[in-house]
Amino acid sequence: MTETIAAMVVTYNRLELLKETIAGLRAQTHLPDEIIVVNNSSTDGTLAWLEQQQDLTIITQPNCGGAGGFATGIQHAYDKRYDWIWCMDDDVMPMPDCLKTLIHFPHSARIRAPFRFEAGSDALPQDTLEFNFNNPFKSLWKRMFTPADVHGNYIDAEGLTFEGPLIHRSVIEAIGLPDARFFIFADDSDYFIRALRRGYTSIIIFGARMERKIPYISRKSPPWKAYYELRNIILLDMRYGNFAVKLVRPLYYFLKIFLRSGDSATRKSLLKGFLHGITQKLD
Repeated sequence: MTETIAAMVVTYNRLELLKETIAGLRAQTHLPDEIIVVNNSSTDGTLAWLEQQQDLTIITQPNCGGAGGFATGIQHAYDKRYDWIWCMDDDVMPMPDCLKTLIHFPHSARIRAPFRFEAGSDALPQDTLEFNFNNPFKSLWKRMFTPADVHGNYIDAEGLTFEGPLIHRSVIEAIGLPDARFFIFADDSDYFIRALRRGYTSIIIFGARMERKIPYISRKSPPWKAYYELRNIILLDMRYGNFAVKLVRPLYYFLKIFLRSGDSATRKSLLKGFLHGITQKLD
């Protein structure tokens, strides 16, 4: 029996990019059975455009970040009994054979991610091949995916982004939904760590390609975003790290970022993020 697939896109105020994502989904050689768009209350005309589309399922909700959007979309697709849920946000473009390659790849993995790239570049160094939750004096991201890792047909990964993974419903049955309380940043890492610890391997399939439309550039975050970035990586340490990691690394991250910040608003947000991280306050 043919397995059913829902494609799910989370969007917020990026209408022109969303149009490209939807066009990419409509052009798949293996079409998803349904395209679900979770609109986090966009204010740029997104809802008006979505309502003109006849082939989309639209869910509009208050802006609860990418984490809340993925939790809502995955829940909706799961409740509709889809076998696979293909997750992405609004700044990626799947190549026409991306879904076909993912779904037909000869591997038992229940989590399958595409090879993401930027125009004119190689692999994006944003997927985590190995985390470090044992050594407090080394980074959380022990080994990141790089172009040097592209050999063979696929590679195992411990952490993925929500930019294209195809997730089987058995994973959701086992570990539930992404934690919407993360709002943004590291919600995907948390989800795939949970999956790995329940025995679900994630793989990146090189033949399934997806273009990221917004270049990955390191830049200074505004205070509100700096709060989530610090709080959420500390949450990962507090949830999954050994005793030494929990004791040492959150303070190291806080001091490193705090001392580099140059304004009082950001420093206030970082202090709040540090305290909420170590106490695991998510409300």
